[in-house]
Amino acid sequence: MKRVGAVLFVLFSFGYSFAVPKFMDPEYTKEFCDLWNKTPTLTDGLSKWSKKAGKKGYRIIRFYRQDCGGEEKAVEVHIAPKDGKAVCIYGGKATDQSPDFLMFATDKNWKSLAEGEFGFLGMGIMSKMTFEGSKWEAMNNMGPFKAFLLNLNKVPHSMECP
Repeated sequence: MKRVGAVLFVLFSFGYSFAVPKFMDPEYTKEFCDLWNKTPTLTDGLSKWSKKAGKKGYRIIRFYRQDCGGEEKAVEVHIAPKDGKAVCIYGGKATDQSPDFLMFATDKNWKSLAEGEFGFLGMGIMSKMTFEGSKWEAMNNMGPFKAFLLNLNKVPHSMECP
């Protein structure tokens, strides 16, 4: 028991932290990208969608929290077609001026969506967030779109502002 206490004392004495990333900060988004690649509903379900990548070679989904800095604190994932799958190749700070999709909401609504509170037939999704991009594409990919939202809650995080 004394050894455990000594180890904890040493860890905390040197400032070691067990902190989790803040919701939608660049580190969180990097972990979200890793989770994307482990989610078949996204990798397989969006394989055809990812092929419409254009000259860049990838598609961009940008998102941010209205309650925490707005667009200046936006993050994004880059999704590229690779080996017949939609693979996340980047997750972090927003870097591109022309995302394919932009989503933002209040913290209350992000939390609700990440917990699967989509409303009747998913109709509540668009009422809880602002969505810019092809709504037709989003509606045609509703299963993966819901998986994206549910994954938001699967990356450990705090609700502090980034």
